Amino acid sequence: MRLRIGSRGSQLALWQANHIAALLRTQGHEVEIEVIKTTGDRLQEVTFAQVGSKGMFTKEIEEALAAGRVDLAVHSLKDLPTELPEPFALAATPVRADPRDVFVSEKHANLRALPHGARVGTSSQRRRAQLAALRPDVEAVEFRGNVDTRLRKLAEGQVEAILLAAAGLDRLGKTDWVRERLDPKDFCPAAGQGALGIETRKDDAATIEAVAFLDHADTRFAVTAERAALAALGGGCQVPIGIYCRPVFDEKGATSGLTEIFALVASPVTGACVRIQHQAERESADPVAFGSAAADMLLAAGAGALLGGRSDACRRSGLMNAQPLAGRRVLITRAAHQAGKLSDGLRALGAEPVEVPVLEIQPPAIFEPLDRALRLLDSYDWLILTSANTVRALQRRASALGLPLTSNSAAGLKVAAVGEATATAARNAGFAVSLVPETYVAEALAESLAGQAAGKKILLARAEVARDVIPDALRAAGATVNVVEAYRNAIPEAAPRLLREALAKGIDAATFTSSSSATHLADAARQAGIPFPFADVRAISIGPITSQTLRELGWEPAAEASPSDIPGLIVAVQRLWAIDA
Repeated sequence: MRLRIGSRGSQLALWQANHIAALLRTQGHEVEIEVIKTTGDRLQEVTFAQVGSKGMFTKEIEEALAAGRVDLAVHSLKDLPTELPEPFALAATPVRADPRDVFVSEKHANLRALPHGARVGTSSQRRRAQLAALRPDVEAVEFRGNVDTRLRKLAEGQVEAILLAAAGLDRLGKTDWVRERLDPKDFCPAAGQGALGIETRKDDAATIEAVAFLDHADTRFAVTAERAALAALGGGCQVPIGIYCRPVFDEKGATSGLTEIFALVASPVTGACVRIQHQAERESADPVAFGSAAADMLLAAGAGALLGGRSDACRRSGLMNAQPLAGRRVLITRAAHQAGKLSDGLRALGAEPVEVPVLEIQPPAIFEPLDRALRLLDSYDWLILTSANTVRALQRRASALGLPLTSNSAAGLKVAAVGEATATAARNAGFAVSLVPETYVAEALAESLAGQAAGKKILLARAEVARDVIPDALRAAGATVNVVEAYRNAIPEAAPRLLREALAKGIDAATFTSSSSATHLADAARQAGIPFPFADVRAISIGPITSQTLRELGWEPAAEASPSDIPGLIVAVQRLWAIDA
């Protein structure tokens, strides 16, 4: 049988077309490839966000398919819309290549190793959003072009790193460029990434039969679930969405009989994201239902607010406004120099942030214990950092003493950070961070470190007033722990007045980023003569410890962030009103 394949003309697209052509020839078919230039190929200097990516790489190929100029098209499946036009069918999904994203750099070993302010090239909104969540201190740079063009720009020094799909580099034999394959749990791929889609006319039974042997059952299940989830979320809207389905393996590497799906929806403005993970029995699972359930879980977790009314999913969640927090006044209690990211994120979603800083960072009352610890830093096995404020306090004091403050200045010193924001601040200060717990609370850090703490000498730098969870747990595990005060939290003199003014104009919710922000707001309220908790104001907490402090103060949180960071707090605010909608 003579078969004509329609393909884009890029190096990768032609590799894919030739790969399928070679497989078809093994079945005795005569195969030709027709190169077709698509809208996406012509608009190399225009960002996807400006024109939208739906059909950019498929429209002209489908026109040739409909006209009978070609019999089948070979697509990167992630470029193929979730709903094909009526004349067409997804006839086969061959065995999937590596679906992960990869970190590519000439000088840096992995994403965590990038220096503060580094430029990372990517044209993907999904990659930009996840990069913002993992490394908010680096800059995403718009980067279009084929694989070779992007690698050339990297080699020229236009950026320090780029993010690409693993499958493209693997297929082109360019794996030497790969520095890190990113874990889908942390960096979720696009629906269908790494898979090929063979598109035919629905009424072309002969071609459909000719390509049927290419269809791979496990790949078909996975990408069907992913595309079903994407369709349910409104896959054509310009919101970062990642979805990845895979089998679950046991500890010995054997199939467990389960299948799992990771999915996220993120804000391209704030980096806030909602993530879910869902498992089901593979044998009994329907892929469309499985994917749709993942979409429903995302909506239940607050993703509808990030979708902003752009799809049927948004309407199902009751969110018709592209600025879902419009008209809401939200109290920000962070220290003035730290409020920006939270305020900017809420403002971008329509809220009016009202900044009333109830924390002011001050130096410790006595410097001697901190100074002695800094001078003897190389005598410790571990340094534990509990906040970005701690890192900045150590930097300031070390600078005043004329001491270096990096991992290199203390041979053998390992650094543990309570959360990713603290870890980012530590890396920017020159530390190589060895441990960040999955859950950003003191209990999780103590548990993660306890197993290797016996006989170790540990320095814990923190605020003047803090819980003793970490030192108590590590001492019980056999470590010697020195706790030093790096800074103090004080109530700014203007806080009571600003609080009275804010409440007089009306506040819908108050956000709390630490237990200290809760206790200090309560103290500021007492100084202002205002009953605490505030009537008709909802408390939104960054995590379980802060929530517990609020409860001890008599205020039940209306929402709690997960994960316990600023993007998670923004999502918690969105979810609160999504539930009301």
